[in-house]
Amino acid sequence: MTKNVMPSAADFDAWTQEDEDKALEASAEQMKVKHLIKDGSVWFLAPHGHIYKLPLNLSIDDFVRLSDLQSNTEQIQALKDVLAAFAGEDAAKELAKEPAMVPFNILNDYGEVLAKIQGVELGKSSASASSSRGKTAIE
Repeated sequence: MTKNVMPSAADFDAWTQEDEDKALEASAEQMKVKHLIKDGSVWFLAPHGHIYKLPLNLSIDDFVRLSDLQSNTEQIQALKDVLAAFAGEDAAKELAKEPAMVPFNILNDYGEVLAKIQGVELGKSSASASSSRGKTAIE
């Protein structure tokens, strides 16, 4: 177990890009979520052991709400709303206690799963489903 010792001025001077990269990688690893698909839902395991359930059959309105949001705050609020509607208010309250990176990682994984399912349903490969995201029709 490492003890939290306040860094000295020399520690700041000695901090390298390699130290930065290692610290960022370790932090990102601690915020990773795992998922599995079961019983018409996508289940997410947060780093501290809490499990969240989101629907595979997301309504168009909810999909648009999660996809078209501008700010991080709006994205997290929309995720909490979908979670509350699908899994109950307690799940949304639990999500609010997670470190901010956890809901963002859930959103990223959830978006990827939905895109892959969409690709499967439309008879496309997952690569073509993800590559068509972000393209708009020419008016």
